[in-house]
Amino acid sequence: MFHAVIAKKARIDNITDGATRQPREDLVTSALFGTVTFLTPPARQAALSTLIGHKLPADAKVILWPRLAPCAGTDGQRTEPDVVLEYPGKTGPEYWIVEVKWGAALGDDQIRREIDAVRDGDCPKGALPEQPRAVVGYTLLGREAKHSKMFEGARDSCGKSDTALEFQSVSWPDLTERLRALTQSKDTDPGLKAWADATATFLNCTPQGAVLGKWPDLIVPPAVTFRFEGGSGCAAC
Repeated sequence: MFHAVIAKKARIDNITDGATRQPREDLVTSALFGTVTFLTPPARQAALSTLIGHKLPADAKVILWPRLAPCAGTDGQRTEPDVVLEYPGKTGPEYWIVEVKWGAALGDDQIRREIDAVRDGDCPKGALPEQPRAVVGYTLLGREAKHSKMFEGARDSCGKSDTALEFQSVSWPDLTERLRALTQSKDTDPGLKAWADATATFLNCTPQGAVLGKWPDLIVPPAVTFRFEGGSGCAAC
């Protein structure tokens, strides 16, 4: 998908034209987090750390759209976070949740429901082990101004009951810049560099992730004199 958008063979806003549902977020989620599974463990750890805005302590297993049963005290609605990262912690597996937004709004109490579901919800398909699970972080990837009130409210609310829970938010332009920085590092793994370059170029081809490049250095021409017929002259500098 990255290369089709970069080559202008497709546009992310009409890839699903005609569908009853417009799963742009799902396509972007799959393209970003599905491709990192092909990287080496150290490269994958670096890629995921860049995506979530937090340096992971170890390589992580990427779990896409785990469907979780509703927890007690909720309205009975199933919860399906976009991405759950599982990695070894000091006392057992730890989990980091990623919600990807491509222009859509956050649902009412969505962040709280996702955290509760990953921590305590049953996962019928077995993508996650038995609960309770140690949820240590949450990233909103694709944050826009319209998400601020709900995101800040969830962070304040969750922080009162779980001070160890870390919250991060990353906008698409910020991610584009971070990926570009990866491509410019001499120490970057070749596979990671190729992934970061393709991802940054893709995002820069979209309205959400476009970032202005560096302005070119202006070269001032030397002073010259123009002479016209009749002997008159004009100096320019």
